[in-house]
Amino acid sequence: MSRVAKICLTAWLLGLFCDIAPALAQAPAQAPALALSPQGAETMVFRWKTDACDKDDIPDGPARAFRDAQGQVHLFAPHTVNRALVGPSLEAVKPDCRVVYKGGERDDPAAFDDRAWLTAFHTEDGVTVHALIHNEFQGHRRKALCPSGVYMQCWNNSVTEALSTDGGRSFHRVGGPVATLPWRYRGDLGHHAGYFNPSNIITKDGYLYTLVFAVGMEDQKGGACLIRTNDIGNTRAWRAWDGNDFTVAFADPYHDDNFTPAKHVCQPVGKGTLEAPVSSVVLHRPSGLYVATMAASRPEGDGVYIATSPDLVHWSKPALAMSLPISGKQGCGAAAYNYPSLLDPTSPSRNFESVGDKAWLYLTRFNVQDCKLVMDRDLVRIPVAIR
Repeated sequence: MSRVAKICLTAWLLGLFCDIAPALAQAPAQAPALALSPQGAETMVFRWKTDACDKDDIPDGPARAFRDAQGQVHLFAPHTVNRALVGPSLEAVKPDCRVVYKGGERDDPAAFDDRAWLTAFHTEDGVTVHALIHNEFQGHRRKALCPSGVYMQCWNNSVTEALSTDGGRSFHRVGGPVATLPWRYRGDLGHHAGYFNPSNIITKDGYLYTLVFAVGMEDQKGGACLIRTNDIGNTRAWRAWDGNDFTVAFADPYHDDNFTPAKHVCQPVGKGTLEAPVSSVVLHRPSGLYVATMAASRPEGDGVYIATSPDLVHWSKPALAMSLPISGKQGCGAAAYNYPSLLDPTSPSRNFESVGDKAWLYLTRFNVQDCKLVMDRDLVRIPVAIR
C-alpha cells in the first residue's frame, strides 16, 4: 500500500476526509500504465510527389478525422491552405483539392488572422463542425513590426476557432481568440511565444478539452496547458487550468480593458512530463486511460513517446514507444518524422477520440534532401498495439 493510501485509510478510520489530490500532484511521475508497439510496416496515406494539389499542399500537422452526417470521413493533416482527404472510411480517404479554409494573412496582430492550420475538430451531428486553429502571426513578413525579419524571433501564436455548417466542406472564422497571451505583439521579443498546436478535442464529463502548448513568457510558464469549455460556440467560454481548477479566462490584450496579465495565464499540467507539444490525446477504451503522443528528443532517445493519464491533469512519465529520427534533428538520413497521432478506424466516436487495443499511428514523414528538410513530405501510418 502506498504512503498516500495508508494516510487516507488512517484518516477514514478516524472519520476524517482525505483529499489525495495535493499528494498526487506532488508525487513523482511513474511509467505509463500502457505500452504502444508497432505491429506492421509503414503504409502511405498521402504522397506529396503524386497526390499534392499544388506544391504547398503538404502534411504539416497531426492527422485528425471526423465523420460527417453522410458517413464520409474527413482526414486533415493540413498546411496553411487547408484541405482534407475524404472517403467512406478512414482506410479509403483520398485527396480532395477543395480548399476548405485559409487564414486571412492580415497584417494587424489584433485581428488574430494571419496564417492558419485547422488542428482540432468537434462535431455532434456531422453537419455543424467546430475547429480550433493554430494561428501564426508571422511578424518576419512585416519588417515594420519585426525589423530582424527572422521567423522564429518574430513569431507569435494564438488559438482561434472556425466553424463549418456544411459537414466540413468549408469553414469560416468565428469570434475572437480562444487562447492568447495577455500582452500585445512585440516584434523585439527575440523568440517565438504564445499558445501552439491544439491537440484533438476530448469529451469528458460534459466538457470539451484540448491541450495547447505554451512557450514561456513573463508570467506564462512553458508547458502543456489544459483548457476546456462547455460552450464551444463561444470562443470566450474556454477556461484554463490554474493548478487547482479551471478558472483562468484568457484576456484579449487589444479589446479587453483593466485586467492583470498574471491572472490570465495558464498553469501547465504534467510538470516535468509533458515537456514536448502533445500532438494527440485519445481515450483508450479498454483501460479508461488517456494516451498522449509526442515527438520528442529525450535522454532515452529520439522518437515517438506516450504518456498516460486517468484525468487529463496528472500524467505519467513519457516512455519511448518507437525510435525514429525527428524533424529538426534529422541528420542526413533518408527520412525524419513528426506529428504522431493515434486514430482507430473502428472508433465509435464521430470524432475518433477513442481507441481500442489496436490503432494506427499516423506520422508526417519528411523526405530529407542534402541533410535538409524540404517541401517533399508524406503522411504515413503504422499499425500499433496498445496494451
